[in-house]
Amino acid sequence: MNPSDTDEVRRCERCDEVIPAARVRALPGTWLCIQCSQEVGGDFVYTATQENLGKAGSLKLNYGGVTIQKKRRSIQPKKTEQE
Repeated sequence: MNPSDTDEVRRCERCDEVIPAARVRALPGTWLCIQCSQEVGGDFVYTATQENLGKAGSLKLNYGGVTIQKKRRSIQPKKTEQE
């Protein structure tokens, strides 16, 4: 069974609110509600690095491709007004 086919009830890691089922189906890797995602800048950090295809020691820079890394953002719980 595909995890995106289920109507899994998932809670936000930051504020503990229920994440809408439509959001979980659209973004299976999400653990943040829409509001928290907008506040912290999303669940993931993407880093793009150019690949140098030139020979070792050559001064000519032959950038031939890009490698993209996807890393899960460290999420801290949301502070309540009482804290």
